[in-house]
Amino acid sequence: MAPPTDRLGALFRERTFSRVFALACFGGLLYVFQHLWATLIFFVAFERFIGFVEGKVHERTKWPRKRIVAGVVAALLALFAAAVAFGVVSAFHEWKKVHDTSIEWIGELKKHPLYEKVHSQFEDSDAVVEHAKEYAGKAVNFASAVGRFFVQAMIGFILAIVYRLEADELDKFEDKIDPKSLVGRLLRWVTHVADAVSVTMQLQLVVAVFNTVTTLPVLLFLGIPHVPSLMGLIFVSALVPVVGNLVAGTVLCLLAYQAKGWLGVGIFVVVTFLLHKVESYYLSPRLTARHVRVPGFVLIASLIAFEHVFGFAGVFLSFPALFVGSRIRAEFLEEDGRLPPESIKPGKRLAA
Repeated sequence: MAPPTDRLGALFRERTFSRVFALACFGGLLYVFQHLWATLIFFVAFERFIGFVEGKVHERTKWPRKRIVAGVVAALLALFAAAVAFGVVSAFHEWKKVHDTSIEWIGELKKHPLYEKVHSQFEDSDAVVEHAKEYAGKAVNFASAVGRFFVQAMIGFILAIVYRLEADELDKFEDKIDPKSLVGRLLRWVTHVADAVSVTMQLQLVVAVFNTVTTLPVLLFLGIPHVPSLMGLIFVSALVPVVGNLVAGTVLCLLAYQAKGWLGVGIFVVVTFLLHKVESYYLSPRLTARHVRVPGFVLIASLIAFEHVFGFAGVFLSFPALFVGSRIRAEFLEEDGRLPPESIKPGKRLAA
């Protein structure tokens, strides 16, 4: 009779059990680190950008990679400092302008009928204090959420820098890990998650550029003012799948009503509808089909199902889940000899 340790080792070497156990551990990792999604997004974004520039510059100049990484990081920090300085200067000028006109503005506000109506409700000082406490609590919660978001962005940036500086050492460390072991599987599947995040950002970037370029002629035709600001709004909103078009479309409909009345509203309703349909049923399925080989109907059904189960976050989880699932499935088929080895190309590095 085999010793218990041998039976346990044989059980872990059994293909089906090892796969199920690895999937359970992988799901546990995703659950434990679910609150670090922003860190992952920023890490992948910065790491891919730094790695792309590093590769192009090294190919042309043959400079040491670490020196190139240091130069890219210095350039990014300089751009960030310039943006912060510009924002601070702009905010100071706006504050000074508001401060100079505040007395006149407050005087006009006191003459407004709405002020009299609201002012009559302030007789109950206790109610005013309670409302003030409630609003202060909401402001503190919002400030803490924004602060946590920026902290995660900073952590992702630092991790990306460290990863790019130690990429060679990490490659050598990974080469020592058995790819069929539990650690090897988890490392490879985490690579798929990073790849899924990168591909998702690239897809949304293409969609955002398409929506912005398509909407520009309509803005110029209707004569809506502040075109550069609206272009920025459209681009940023389009980075959010599906919902972004509706948000930007609502704002543009209001501005179109001011410019051309109901005719402008009708034009932008049609444009928003067409952009939504083109994004959902043509552009996104065609772009994702390059990475996940499933019918467009499955992609759309997955989007609806994930949104129903996970809420608004499901809109962002649908494609990454299909991407990672397809890579793991291809890996299992390769192990079973049912898929040519060249059909699956797992990432060499954690975020390569």
